[in-house]
Amino acid sequence: MKKSIIFSIIFIFIFLSAFSLPVSADYYNMNLEDMRSDAYLLVNVDTGTTVFSQNADKQLKCASLVKTATAIVVVENCENLDAVVTVSESALEPLKGLYSASSDLQAGEQISVRNLMYCMMLQNSNDAANVLAEYVGGSIENFVKMMNDLAKKLGCKNTNFTNAHGLDEDGEYSSANDMYILTKYAMNISVLADMADTEEYTVPATNMSEPRELTTRLDIIEKGSRYYYDYAKGFKVGHTDGSKRCASVVATKDAYTYIAIVLGCPNECIDNCGYPDNTALYEARRMLRWAVRELRMTTIAGTSDILTDIPVKLSSQADHVRLVPEKQVQALLLSSVDESSLEYIFDLAEGVNAPVNKGDVLGSVKIKYADNVIAEVNLVAGDSLSRNALMYAGHIIKTVVLSPVFIIVASVALLVMIVYMMIVYNKYKKKQKQAKDRIREIKKNNYTEDSNIFDFDKIKK
Repeated sequence: MKKSIIFSIIFIFIFLSAFSLPVSADYYNMNLEDMRSDAYLLVNVDTGTTVFSQNADKQLKCASLVKTATAIVVVENCENLDAVVTVSESALEPLKGLYSASSDLQAGEQISVRNLMYCMMLQNSNDAANVLAEYVGGSIENFVKMMNDLAKKLGCKNTNFTNAHGLDEDGEYSSANDMYILTKYAMNISVLADMADTEEYTVPATNMSEPRELTTRLDIIEKGSRYYYDYAKGFKVGHTDGSKRCASVVATKDAYTYIAIVLGCPNECIDNCGYPDNTALYEARRMLRWAVRELRMTTIAGTSDILTDIPVKLSSQADHVRLVPEKQVQALLLSSVDESSLEYIFDLAEGVNAPVNKGDVLGSVKIKYADNVIAEVNLVAGDSLSRNALMYAGHIIKTVVLSPVFIIVASVALLVMIVYMMIVYNKYKKKQKQAKDRIREIKKNNYTEDSNIFDFDKIKK
């Protein structure tokens, strides 16, 4: 009988190039030794498996990655994305004098919500973010509250927004984990996923502007860019003095989807181009390339694989029932496997009484590697076993006889019987004593056995 499934994971990093990934032997949730960022995270969205992680909960400034939350709040609170907005002076005023990404919106300009979002998503336009915030929230302050409410609702634990655009402000921060949560949520909103994966877009002319030709700043999706990665599908990139280089990138290949978050990368020249590179995109691409190339979703336990068995009673068909996984179990694996590296932790019933129906849950198993639980699944009966009537009858009798209630009742009945017998015996002894006392009294008064007055035998009786 098969007791286990061949399965394991060995992460092997080979120093082949500038993109090699030396790591510690921590299985998933590894730390890259030579990353330039303050925090990074790579997660397989299909399984929720964290492949790489460093300082993922550290509170950091995230630059224009903040606009991911801005975009979500806009889409979820604006019924008509083609509604026309009139740009207000109050939305533009907070950005005056700042050197930041802009679409040169003018007070009084009329532009649709959709086109404002393209300006914000492709070119990180801070003025577009403020105009959207004021339009959707009624005020920028109220919109920021809506952003924080969204973060809280989604389970972000290290996030506090103070504006809609991500420029450096005291008290504004997020984390790689929280940005992963927001990015994962946004990528499932089709209009946002499409915008994030758009290389170029033309904003039609408005009442105060010629058409605007937009080109994405997320160079990892732009063909011809030195940062280009053909499996990347968006999402955001940003840069401020306080946040340094930041990026969130979604990549999909062969039905596998990954999200990479990189925060706090310095401006450095990596490829001798003579000017600072977007190191956040380099680091995101490194992680994504490795994961897409090396990891595979592998079935490690099928519904017909017998993992163990447990004793079964009251059946003449078998004395054990085989246990199989309740559902197919998959995990991200390398092609290398090492069965000896796995640990199986079973949680099983000590035994079961027939009848047993195929599919009955009778336990569970956790599969561990290097102290990490990498799979967990319920174990169910692989066969149906009927109950033998004679064995069941004997079991019922045994169960009744050995049951606490029966023992108590039987003990009470025995005690009552003993007490009753003692009472009867005492009564009998008492009568005997009375008879003997009567005989002694008669003899004492000089009566004889020959007297016709008394029948001594009758008195004894």
